[in-house]
Amino acid sequence: MSAPAVPPVPPVPPVPPAVQDTEGARAALDAFLDALNSRSVPDWTRTLHFPHLRVHDGAVTVWETPEIYVESATPEVAQLVATGWDHSGWEKVELIQTSADQVHAQVRFGRYDAEDRPLGSFESVYVLTRQEGRWGVLARIGFTAA
Repeated sequence: MSAPAVPPVPPVPPVPPAVQDTEGARAALDAFLDALNSRSVPDWTRTLHFPHLRVHDGAVTVWETPEIYVESATPEVAQLVATGWDHSGWEKVELIQTSADQVHAQVRFGRYDAEDRPLGSFESVYVLTRQEGRWGVLARIGFTAA
């Protein structure tokens, strides 16, 4: 008696182009954090897409234009610096959903003082989109990590 035939293993399907192009979205995330750490609100604003949306502390904020964002974010960054904040860093970045022009990233970032002591940790979902060939952050949904 011969052994039963083993069915052939199907070929691994190719990775869709949308999944292959996550490097641009990840680079946009890093540019976002680098610009924040530079404390240049105009540079930080250039990493975003508009209208820009933020959901936090039970509120939804929408900035329609870069100019409105700069006006709003400038005092917020100054207030953040006044708390002892020096820089932020990614603790976790996971691209949880991807398409050709949109990526959802589940992130955890920490805020640190000048001696690199932690000030807080935050879980968020960032929505990144590619518009006119450029990746940027369209929306941020976050809360303080437990």
